[in-house]
Amino acid sequence: MIAVREDRPGAGESVLFLHGGNVAGWSWHEQAASLPDHHVLIPDLPGFGASNGVPWTTVAGVADSMADLIRERAHDGRAHLVGLSLGAVVGTVLTARHPGLVSGALLSGAPLRGLGAVARKLGLAQVRWWGSRSYWRVMARAFRLPEDSAGVFVETGLGIDRVSARRVLHQVYAGVPAADLEGLRRTRAPILMLAGEREPGAVHRAQSEVTSRAPESLARTVPGVGHQWSAEDPRLFRRVLRHWLTTRQPDPCLLPPRPATGR
Repeated sequence: MIAVREDRPGAGESVLFLHGGNVAGWSWHEQAASLPDHHVLIPDLPGFGASNGVPWTTVAGVADSMADLIRERAHDGRAHLVGLSLGAVVGTVLTARHPGLVSGALLSGAPLRGLGAVARKLGLAQVRWWGSRSYWRVMARAFRLPEDSAGVFVETGLGIDRVSARRVLHQVYAGVPAADLEGLRRTRAPILMLAGEREPGAVHRAQSEVTSRAPESLARTVPGVGHQWSAEDPRLFRRVLRHWLTTRQPDPCLLPPRPATGR
């Protein structure tokens, strides 16, 4: 069974936080605490955190399980999605497959078109080191995680199910099939696709996979940050998230999306 943390069930709009591929639900606790007027659901995705005994299947299958969570526990059977990296990929597919369950979405760092052969080879090669505490300490520094998050990041990394991790990497690096995104044309939920200014071009270019399909979607660039910017600059993330949830408009600090060039 998927592990889920639920906060403030009597509060307002439900928000479902979807974490990235090297962490677990704990990575959202600080952000969730900044939303005292929202009902919050924070699952550990299959293979990660307290759900590491639940095998990862496919992006679509995990998106369907998150849809079940929304039906069962979100107010009025609808939720606003907040996703980063892997969580943003799952959130995008969830919105496409179950548009009636999503009241809005803020999704950041989603490589929906996949990544190139070199990045794929390097990423898969790193899995062999996932049992090393030193590896996760190095990654914590690379992601610029604050000291109070680095320890739990290391412990979570050591506990990731490696079979699930390889499946995740193969699927994300291959990209989401276009057919799995066509349902975005049926959603009327406001969607904000974000990419950190220092993220790879593949993430920036992939924003158009959503904005070309979802009628109420927008793309923006987050100035001065990289992929894991919710931890790198949590104050900025809180500001952007709060503004979006309150107004359904991008925070004025955000930059226009990069021009669509290349693959």
